Amino acid sequence: MTQISLLRRRITTAISLSPLALGVSATAQTSLPKTITFLVPQNAGGSNDVMARAVAARLPALIGSNVVVENKTGAGGNVGSAFVAKSGSKDGSMWLVTINSTQAINPALYKNTGFDPINDFEPVAGIALVQNIIVASPKLPVNNLSDLIALAKRDPGKYSYGSSGNGTFSHLLMEMLKKSQGINLTHIPYKGVAPALTDVIGGNVDYLLSTIPACIQFIKSGQVKPIAVTSMRRAPALPDVPVANDTVAGLVGDLWVAIYAPKGVPKEMIEQMRKAIATLQTQPDMETFLSAQGATAFRMGPTELMATTREEIAKWGAVVKESGMTVD
Repeated sequence: MTQISLLRRRITTAISLSPLALGVSATAQTSLPKTITFLVPQNAGGSNDVMARAVAARLPALIGSNVVVENKTGAGGNVGSAFVAKSGSKDGSMWLVTINSTQAINPALYKNTGFDPINDFEPVAGIALVQNIIVASPKLPVNNLSDLIALAKRDPGKYSYGSSGNGTFSHLLMEMLKKSQGINLTHIPYKGVAPALTDVIGGNVDYLLSTIPACIQFIKSGQVKPIAVTSMRRAPALPDVPVANDTVAGLVGDLWVAIYAPKGVPKEMIEQMRKAIATLQTQPDMETFLSAQGATAFRMGPTELMATTREEIAKWGAVVKESGMTVD
C-alpha cells in the first residue's frame, strides 16, 4: 500500500469516527460539568431546601454530574441570589434554586436587592408548586381562621406571628390578613422557617404561615394546629383543612420553586438541565415525594418561567405598594 493510500485510509477512518458521523451532539463540549452546585438562598429545612435536595439526589442518574446543595442566606434570599448573579459562573457549575417570594416580591420590598430578577438570570425550569398554610400553637383556643380573627380582635396586640423572614410569603400574607381584618398581631421575623416553627411548637409564638412541606410532619404529630390553606383549593395532603379564601376573600398565595442560571450560561446547558428536570418530574418516586410533601410538579420551561416571573413581579409589586410595606 502506497503512502498516499495509507493517508487516505487514515483520513476516512477519522471522519467515520468523528462525533457528527457517530451521531454524537456537536454540543458535547458544552455539557454540564462533573460537579455542579445548587445554591439555595434560604435556610436548610425550608421547602426550597427540601425540594432542592430531592432534585439533587435524583439528578446524577440523568445528567451524569454530581450535584451538591449549598445554603447562602440573608435578606429574604437576596444575599444568595445576588451571590449567584454576580459570581461570574458561566460554565454551568452553579445554579440558583429559589422561590417566587425572592424573585418576584423582594424587588418591591427592598430598595436594593443586589440583583435583577430578569436581567441577571436565565430561567431554566419550574420544580414544584407548594401550598402555604397558617398554623397555630396547640395551646391556643382556635380551630379555624374565624377563631383566629375573633381572638385577635378580643385582645389587640396580645398575639404574635412568626415568619421565615422580612419580605417572605409568610410575612406578606399575614400582613394582608391583618390589614383586611383590622387586627393587630405582632410580627416576629426569623432566619428561616425552622426556628419559627420551633417557637410555635414551644408556644413562644402564636401563629405562623408556612409551606406545607416544612410543617406537615408537625401537623400530623399534633405539635402545631392547622388553621387554613392559602390556596384556591384544599391541599391533597391535608384535605380536611379549609382554604383561607373562604373566610377572607383574596388571601391567596402559593409558593413555587424554580431553577435559574446566571446570565451567560450556554443555552445547551440550560436545555440539558431543563430536560433532566422535566424527566425527573414524570418519575413515580418524585411524584410520590411531591404528593407526600403537599406539593405538585411545577412544569415550566425557560419561556414559560420568564413569563410567570414577570407576571408575579407585577402582581406582588402591586400588593406591596398597596400595603405600604418596606423592609429597608
